[in-house]
Amino acid sequence: MPTTHSETIVVVDDDQSIRTYLSEVLTPRGYQCQTFEDSLSALRWLSAAQSQPDAAPPGLVLSDIALPGMNGMDLVRTVKAMHPTLPVILLSGFCDLSSATDAMSAGATDYLLKPANPSHIMQLVSRHLDHKHTNHLQSAREALRLILNGKHLSGGSSASQLMPIFDLLGLKRFETFQHSRRVAAFAVLLGKRMQLDEMALEALEIGSLLHDVGKSGIPFNILMKPGKLDPEERRIMELHPQLGANLLSGIPGMDLEAEIVLSHHERYDGTGYPRQLAGQTIPLGARLFSIADTLDSITADRCYRKGQDIGVARAEIHRMSGSQFDPRIVQHFECISDRDLEEVRFRYPEDQEYA
Repeated sequence: MPTTHSETIVVVDDDQSIRTYLSEVLTPRGYQCQTFEDSLSALRWLSAAQSQPDAAPPGLVLSDIALPGMNGMDLVRTVKAMHPTLPVILLSGFCDLSSATDAMSAGATDYLLKPANPSHIMQLVSRHLDHKHTNHLQSAREALRLILNGKHLSGGSSASQLMPIFDLLGLKRFETFQHSRRVAAFAVLLGKRMQLDEMALEALEIGSLLHDVGKSGIPFNILMKPGKLDPEERRIMELHPQLGANLLSGIPGMDLEAEIVLSHHERYDGTGYPRQLAGQTIPLGARLFSIADTLDSITADRCYRKGQDIGVARAEIHRMSGSQFDPRIVQHFECISDRDLEEVRFRYPEDQEYA
């Protein structure tokens, strides 16, 4: 017998077959669906529901982007003005830099690429209606607020200006927040070893902490795909550095931080992305970050393997010196003690609450 949920899900798509499909996925799981073929019909229903004090508010909106009349992006903006905390998930048959940037800017809570299978639909819907997940993200948001408190952006502005972005995005990709904290701490260790000044160290820490913010605009079913990405999926995934930089570019004084976000997948030999930069043309912060990120990727536990020890990570980083990594920075990394690196891992374990 299906679980009964109090939440109503508003489904908006001009294709009757899609509306039927989504209802057939959601209804057996206990959700109630209100379906509409255009934005204005959905907004009229939401407005009427809002005016009934005894009526339970809807739990989530699931909408196509390409709608007749008012499109899905405009629907998101209007819904957010009416119900700021109501999650809105967009569906689309395509994803490019412009559409992903627009989705983030409009305030979309998440993004699914069509065709979406039932498993991905239910995963995404349930996570945004799960109070435990919401509390988890609120804890991550508060931890980020504490980290940023008192820091300054590379242009001298207060880092607290970043918080509205994360309130808007709901920190929905910060399930890996501990990874971001470790990478930022490793990068700062390396930056101190290289005697970076205070402003550069703060930019390095913030840029490293936010390196994957652009993944907020990547469709959930690509981001969470367990197997190898096909060429089109890979193209979409590789948009995330530019998406992150676009998101941060509207904040004054974010130049150094945005450069780290934009360049964190570049390689010293020029085979990275998105700009195929090489050598010293890669911003220094991004060259430092790449070593810190690889260190954590090798030593942290993954769902498919146990993390390896620091010696294994050191050997791999040394092997990739001159190809993936700047040899000069690798030399500085090799002077940092295992004890200092282990202290970072101890400080930010995977199972730690964000206190």
